[in-house]
Amino acid sequence: MKASERHHLKQNEFAQTAARVATTVTENRDRLVVYLVIAAVIVAAIGGFSYWRYRMAQQAGMALGDAMAIAQAPVVPAPTLPGATQAAGTYPTEQARAEASLQAFQRVASTFPGSQAGMAAEYHAAAALLTMGKAAEAETAFAVVAGKAGSALYAPMAKLGQAEAQIAQAKYDAAIALLNTLAADRDGILPVDGVLMKLGQASAKAGKTDEAKAAYKRVVDEFPQSIFASEARQQLTLLG
Repeated sequence: MKASERHHLKQNEFAQTAARVATTVTENRDRLVVYLVIAAVIVAAIGGFSYWRYRMAQQAGMALGDAMAIAQAPVVPAPTLPGATQAAGTYPTEQARAEASLQAFQRVASTFPGSQAGMAAEYHAAAALLTMGKAAEAETAFAVVAGKAGSALYAPMAKLGQAEAQIAQAKYDAAIALLNTLAADRDGILPVDGVLMKLGQASAKAGKTDEAKAAYKRVVDEFPQSIFASEARQQLTLLG
């Protein structure tokens, strides 16, 4: 077959294919338009939702940062000069700062529920309650965070906070049980030596000297380079 004939044949094939496509589009124009509209709506929805999630995460992070700034703000005694006011960004007492940070963290948690920033805010709100001496409320708040967090970062941290709140209420057996569980997780995010120190303290307060000594001895034996090793040795000496 000559080159000119092959070229002519290809042109015919292309023309026929183009004609078939044109006919299909014409016959199914309404259906195609509907499909295109649906596809466009889906794409727009996905894009809009992704942008909305990004904006919400950004806003939540900024709100959490503002709350953290309050929690870490300087404590400066109230001015005594007539007409003088508290310096902006400072608080006269740790209690006043804790109350302000609690309100800020609670706002973040309620405004951005289910977000990482919201979860962090709930944890810090519980910590603020503990700082304010509201141990029972703090215990409940920490338990809520631990339940929501599942296996995420804040779960073990919230459980440790829960144990702290229990110790503050002299609920030593509950705290010891929780701390034993945390200390058994050597692959977790919490430093086991720190958890063992807290376990030793709780056991000593509960009058369980042998358990306290066992916890401190684990720090000395298993974590000889720990920053807690020296203190653990001192506690072992005191316990006899």
